[in-house]
Amino acid sequence: MKGLTLLVLLLVSGCAAAPLATPQGVTAPASPRGAADSVIVVELSLRRSAELADTRGALRVFDQSLRVDYRRDGRGPGLDAGEVSLDGRPMRRLTGGHGGVSYLLGRDDPAAGAQAHDDPWATLANRGGASVPDTDARVKLAPFPVVTQPAPNQALLRRDELVVVMLPPADGVWYRVSLVGAGSTVYASELGQGRWLFASGSLASLEPGRAKVLVETETSCGDCEAAGHLHAAWSGHAELEVPVMLL
Repeated sequence: MKGLTLLVLLLVSGCAAAPLATPQGVTAPASPRGAADSVIVVELSLRRSAELADTRGALRVFDQSLRVDYRRDGRGPGLDAGEVSLDGRPMRRLTGGHGGVSYLLGRDDPAAGAQAHDDPWATLANRGGASVPDTDARVKLAPFPVVTQPAPNQALLRRDELVVVMLPPADGVWYRVSLVGAGSTVYASELGQGRWLFASGSLASLEPGRAKVLVETETSCGDCEAAGHLHAAWSGHAELEVPVMLL
């Protein structure tokens, strides 16, 4: 018997300043399929935000929402995939009105506290599902990058240039850096190797007072190999704030 073929929902990334890509539908097969040879679409969607709390990378996580759905042929109610976890953290099972099953993970700071971490890879595991084979899938989710400059609550002169420094960007992750002040936003230019520049005078239009450097990351992929026979599709958006004081 042929191995079960798994197809995924196609995601198309937009340009750097555009919102997250919109999933495209999977074309239904021309001839009817039985349950044994139906395809399964695995959908992952992540949104989260946090603030950098100190120079060691500790985070204050504001919110996090990860949703995972398994659908046969990309339509209909979510399938029962058994117990689902992300890097060993159990996801909450949610059953809808028509018996569809989704899996959710909200804010779940570890006992030692959340830390910035540039590696976007995580393991999505499911066990004991009636309709989905047991799998350990490697997926890429938007990370909270490790920012080393500026430090949280650092005072910045608006007439000076500002260089934001973080660890070199991970492959396949989109980054954008801005400085958000009272009623205005200024975007940085990428210098490469994790360095972003606000040129001299570019911050002069911002009002003195509290502001934040905002680092946004995004991931999206369609038809990415996750675990041998299994392919996966994901989209994610993360926002990391670094509080500063403009003078």
